[in-house]
Amino acid sequence: MNNRSRMIVQYTICLGAFLSNLSAGMFNIALVDIARTFDSTIPTAQWIVTAYLLVISILLPVMGKLGDMLGRRKIHNIGYFIFMAGALCCAVSPSLNGLISSRILQGIGAAMYQATNMALIISVFPKEQRGKALGLISTFVAAGSMIGPSLGGILIQWFSWRSNFWLLTALSLIAWMFAQRFIPKDKPEGSESRLDVPGAALFAISLTGLVTAVNLGAQWGWSSWQVAVLFILFGVGAASFIGWCLSSRWERQGKGRLPFMKLDLFRDAGISVGIIITIISYMAAFSAQLVLPVFLLSELGIEPATAGLIMMGYPLSLIIFSPLSGNLSDKLGTFPLLSAGLLVMTTALLVLGFVSPAYPIFFLILLIVLLGGSMGLITPPNNSLVMSRTSKSDLGLISSILALSRNLGMMFGTAAGGAMLALPGQAAGGLTGFRMIFVLNTVLVVFVYLTMIISFRLARHKETLSS
Repeated sequence: MNNRSRMIVQYTICLGAFLSNLSAGMFNIALVDIARTFDSTIPTAQWIVTAYLLVISILLPVMGKLGDMLGRRKIHNIGYFIFMAGALCCAVSPSLNGLISSRILQGIGAAMYQATNMALIISVFPKEQRGKALGLISTFVAAGSMIGPSLGGILIQWFSWRSNFWLLTALSLIAWMFAQRFIPKDKPEGSESRLDVPGAALFAISLTGLVTAVNLGAQWGWSSWQVAVLFILFGVGAASFIGWCLSSRWERQGKGRLPFMKLDLFRDAGISVGIIITIISYMAAFSAQLVLPVFLLSELGIEPATAGLIMMGYPLSLIIFSPLSGNLSDKLGTFPLLSAGLLVMTTALLVLGFVSPAYPIFFLILLIVLLGGSMGLITPPNNSLVMSRTSKSDLGLISSILALSRNLGMMFGTAAGGAMLALPGQAAGGLTGFRMIFVLNTVLVVFVYLTMIISFRLARHKETLSS
């Protein structure tokens, strides 16, 4: 495959990352109109966003595993088609229940192509170009998140909320046609194996408890019995899943009988640390994006439109730095770029924790740009690190785990930011809720940075001993 063909495949795959984040962001602004259309309440209409995100998070590992077994191109392209069908059903939905059901269908499709996109890119690009190629995914993710709310608002003002779904239908149809035409066929890596249905069910049950609790904890109350039950469900499900995967029964099974997830994969320090970096970095970034607009509006008295423009510095910086970081990581290796990104993020978070209304606005803008730039520096080499440490037969599963880690980080960040803002206004130990979130994130990022350094040094020590 020549470079031109690879570029077409790359942009075709990355279009899915753009569509998912565009779809996730463009309907928050439409909730009022949707609730009015169906004579419903906004909290009920909110389920068109919540259900979509829940389904994606829960199904990502299952779809990644199916991609390894049945072929990643097949699962990826079917995902585009199902996403398109879901968008079309949303556009013509006659009721709110029908709209929510159609959004669930969209979520199933999005989970299918999100779970397999990085694995497909790894299979298409040579090793020396993978960092740059994976970096483009982050660029499309940021672009979708940035464009979604504003584009959704424009379409609602000029037409109606249904026009958002018609646009998604057209874009996903184009993406599906390009995927069918340009993404090369691949051979299933686990065609002789069978899906471990009980293991997949236990994993899904556990993840359902965690994701639902984190998403709805603020709405139901973190101390409510519903949230407690969901966390118990997560704990029992996770323990049962680990026990199932580590059971000696798999040693007695014949060829093709493997647990849903080989937990030995996570004994690799590069994979484990990379997943932790993904969760913590996205948590830090999303909690900051939640609390900073509140600071701009309430403390500085900035107009909403101006605050929105200031916050655009984050995705714009990420869009610029992500492909640059990916390109440099191909030449310099993953460790220098990861170190630089985590150090820049630590600095930005630490200084943001001491920001006050007396600070000049351009200084705050600079910190927001640095935060976005740090995410751009971290994500491509981190993805490249994790994928390069994975065997070919498990690329789809690990690709989906990375996407799940990203979603979990976003949810944890949103939950943490919301919880801190809900604290009483008085200082707690000398820190307000606003400052506490930055202190918490700074500590977590420093922890993951030190963990990365230790793991890299241990890995080099083992290599020295083995040689």
